Amino acid sequence: MFVKLFIRILAIFGMIAAGILARKLNMLNKETASQMSRITTNFFYPALIFTSLTSNFTLKGLAENWMLPLGALIIMVVGYIVGNITALFTVFTEERQKGQFLFQSTINNYSFLPLPIVLMLYGDIGVAGLIFSTLGSELSVWTIGVLALTGNKFRKGSFKNLLSAPMMAILFSIIVIAARDICGYRCSGNIQEIGQSVFSAISVFGQGAIPVAMFIAGSRMADLKPRNLFTVLQGYTVVLRLLIIPAIAAVIIYLLPFSQEVRNVLYVVAVMPSAITSVVLSEVYNSDTEFAVSCVLATHIFSLMTIPLWLSFLLK
Repeated sequence: MFVKLFIRILAIFGMIAAGILARKLNMLNKETASQMSRITTNFFYPALIFTSLTSNFTLKGLAENWMLPLGALIIMVVGYIVGNITALFTVFTEERQKGQFLFQSTINNYSFLPLPIVLMLYGDIGVAGLIFSTLGSELSVWTIGVLALTGNKFRKGSFKNLLSAPMMAILFSIIVIAARDICGYRCSGNIQEIGQSVFSAISVFGQGAIPVAMFIAGSRMADLKPRNLFTVLQGYTVVLRLLIIPAIAAVIIYLLPFSQEVRNVLYVVAVMPSAITSVVLSEVYNSDTEFAVSCVLATHIFSLMTIPLWLSFLLK
């Protein structure tokens, strides 16, 4: 199973490689990549969220799968706790570096990288489950994630970031599903046909989220020029993010009364590398950007081996 997963994940990383190549050939500059990233986050991804959730879930289904966002939240909390414990025995050059270390331990790549992997393994229903789980992940980013990044100093203004386009798309989708199921609304023939046409257009639009996100991720990595990539602290981060935290999270997920379908999606989330958004957030919160860059690059390189290893073991 490892070889099969490795080959498939290698193919997914091929989309990232295409982005790196485009950036190296100057076909895509940094400003354009940044603009495309915002477009993907605010347009393509919300469209994917809406069509995936509304086509694969009923209100009853959402209620039955509340464990997905809870599980994602648990994964992030595990990272936060493990990171803080490790930080007690670790020497940092400055507080900014410590904050970035805690963030890397807490938040991983919970959406764009696992999306194609879940799609490959479980199809559209798996993608819908993963997207629903990001409700817990997004909550984690702007609470314990920011708390870690700022040296455990909470900022009240962080809550306003919960009103992001993906979060609003999730909430809007839940409202649409609730209205559809509770009210039992039925449209006339023409209106129904118009609705289906619009839904189909949104669906096609949303399908661009995965390849575009992978492509942009690659272009960002092409700009990463980290120094001291193989330091002891960097080694700690790679081991925590790709081995220790996934192991603890996987045990907890296994012990909790989750269905196997829910566990499978959460296992994929748990074994992901560092979040690329940590580079952007490090600039926003005046954290150690250089260390963030090196974490993103190192964990993604090593995850090419650890992801298929973990999944071949956990998804038996």
